[in-house]
Amino acid sequence: MNEEVLDWKEAMARVLNKRELYCKLLGKFIDSEQNSGAKIADVLNSGDAEEARRLVHTTKGAAANLGAKALAAAALELEMAIKANADTSTAMAHFNSALTDTLVAMQAFQAQ
Repeated sequence: MNEEVLDWKEAMARVLNKRELYCKLLGKFIDSEQNSGAKIADVLNSGDAEEARRLVHTTKGAAANLGAKALAAAALELEMAIKANADTSTAMAHFNSALTDTLVAMQAFQAQ
């Protein structure tokens, strides 16, 4: 498993190596974030940049806590683009790609 996508060793240390707890947290993340790319895009398209930034910020923090480094980095890139009132299309594409890779890696970890 690619540690840039999901550094589960680092994240497991945060939960005192309790695999069951980590898997439960991954499940919650998968449930809450699987549609976050579409939600963020909808909010951005409606013109509510502050709400979009808040959603991205929330995903960034949760991803970082669970060891999803690539997604946290992509979320930071998107958050900065929104804050700067810049074109978000490239950052949004990176975010969606990282989100997909992360969800696949999390499901794979849970299945092990």
